[in-house]
Amino acid sequence: MRSTSFHALSACTLAAASAMMALTTTGCSKQVGLTPDERGDRLPIVHSDWRKMGYRWDWNAFPVQLIGEGPLRAEHHGNLVIFQETGGTVSAIDAQVGETIWTNKPAGDLTKFVGMDRRDDTIFVSSESELFALDAQTGELLSRNNYEKLAATDFILNGNEAIIGSSSGEIMAHYMPADIKVWGHDNPGTFEQDIISIGPIVGGVTTSGQVMCVDPRTQRQTGQNSIIKGPGAALASNDEMMYVASLDQSLYAFRAVDTRLAWKHLTPSPITEAPVYHAGVLYCSLADTGLTAFDGETGEVLWTSEDQFGEVIGLRNGRLMVFDGKSLVAIEAQRGGVLDKISLSNVHSISCSPFVDGDIYLTSREGVVAKFVAD
Repeated sequence: MRSTSFHALSACTLAAASAMMALTTTGCSKQVGLTPDERGDRLPIVHSDWRKMGYRWDWNAFPVQLIGEGPLRAEHHGNLVIFQETGGTVSAIDAQVGETIWTNKPAGDLTKFVGMDRRDDTIFVSSESELFALDAQTGELLSRNNYEKLAATDFILNGNEAIIGSSSGEIMAHYMPADIKVWGHDNPGTFEQDIISIGPIVGGVTTSGQVMCVDPRTQRQTGQNSIIKGPGAALASNDEMMYVASLDQSLYAFRAVDTRLAWKHLTPSPITEAPVYHAGVLYCSLADTGLTAFDGETGEVLWTSEDQFGEVIGLRNGRLMVFDGKSLVAIEAQRGGVLDKISLSNVHSISCSPFVDGDIYLTSREGVVAKFVAD
């Protein structure tokens, strides 16, 4: 285990130092890491475009990304943005000023990491086999837990339990204080999409189409169901329903209390864009109708935005912010009309926190994290 604090270094200095430390030699060829300026240059920012969307650029951060690695995930958690690269190195960025304040590599280069979360002053990061707890202020390793089975999904914290979807198709709970599995429910297949919270209930869908909801309070399944194929994108939920965009060309809504089908919408193609739920409406991009808004309770189509695709990441000044992989698009929330559009390049991921009028955090393929504040 290696934990290194960098409170005295600026983000730029830290990134330059990490690039130097990551210098490797293979035979006579030498790999040289990008400097912070070079990383930043590959994330062009057109300030006038962002003002059209209701945002202004605040900062660029340069968390540690070792040679040959790329960004894995970046998540906003309170006063920190937690960044992890594909080699497993975790960096904490001060969300106010963009300074990288600590970095920790909790496991070896070949370890596969599947998720992260924060509770109070603890950052949790999960690999397939272990759950690591890090001090949010210093990055020091506080504890580690060993799963009984390999995790295939991000985890859900429930009291002292970490609930995961395993590679063998089991939703299981690991009791962290005793480092033991306390309950589990098997299904055929495995998980390729994360399990999800539906109010107090946890749900998931395996690759073979097995739909399962479990109430951690009773440790019992609320029911089971099945679809023809597994999900083609991340699941969505509200406090009562789980929404599944399936590879069997259907969008489903299941009630968590009994896992019964609430409604189903047929499409001409497998669905690979993640649905997003907000304030009674489910948004999902479909091959035939483009971005489509559904009544979350009944499945009634409220509007379609023809030829506009992508995932809704937030709501700004009453306008939906939609990212389609190349552009950020402002869409009228009531009728689906396109209002504004700006081009983005070299984007690995983008998110809005909080969902309504929150700041945007964008991560480039070189691991630069940029913050844009609501203006």
